[in-house]
Amino acid sequence: MFIIKYQDKVSRYTRIDIENIKFLRDCLAILKKLISTFESDKTKISDCYVWLCKGIEALQYLSSSNNNPFAGILSRSLLNYTLGSDFGGLWCLAFAFTPKGRYYFNQKFVHGAQINESPAINSFDITNVTFVNPVEDIQSIYMDSIFEEGSTEVSLDMVEEGSIRQVTATIDPPMLDLADVTSSSNQPVNHFVAARQYLKSILEQFRIPGQTITDIITLFNTYINSDNDIFSDDMIQERQEYGWEEISHRDGNVSIFADIALRVISA
Repeated sequence: MFIIKYQDKVSRYTRIDIENIKFLRDCLAILKKLISTFESDKTKISDCYVWLCKGIEALQYLSSSNNNPFAGILSRSLLNYTLGSDFGGLWCLAFAFTPKGRYYFNQKFVHGAQINESPAINSFDITNVTFVNPVEDIQSIYMDSIFEEGSTEVSLDMVEEGSIRQVTATIDPPMLDLADVTSSSNQPVNHFVAARQYLKSILEQFRIPGQTITDIITLFNTYINSDNDIFSDDMIQERQEYGWEEISHRDGNVSIFADIALRVISA
């Protein structure tokens, strides 16, 4: 920002490509927003999926529309290290366990529909970027990682029949509108499949019997594929969330399904 602000004076003493500096500034504006969102203890893990999709798409936009040479590299790296990685299924699954996520996955991956045409770049203010002292930024991140415990405490215990019981307390964060999420044909990863594979890995990790795993994966497929929300009667309207804790006290595989949903959305 200093170089851009004082480019006339800087150019007197050194040869520098101001356009490339501006390209980097635009990319850093997107990454700065993502980092601040992920660092916040008020950000839900299900919302992380939304912001990652928007960040990747915004960088792709800068690459294709603005001929930004850095944005294409960063968009591919961001995708490969997040939603395109083995761990990416966790973000996909967390989003899928929300009413908005279930609807989004149903529309996009089952029906192939686009949820919204609004450009993801609109979610990032690349024209008004301010950066404080970078040393202070680094110290802030370092201190936060040591002394802040966050707003979520989770304890897991194995109980009868391999289900997972969980107690969690969280601070309610601000809601993120699904309307901000847009489809991108440049993303080759099917996030419905990634979420399902991650769910299967959780079940295998807790040594759930094979037939039970098959039945729960079938339940997950039905949950996403059905145009009618099978848990609509269990919606907590004021929070627009499913009552997974209450559902977890039911009999059968739906109890395990809900226990895992509680665990994932509170990760």
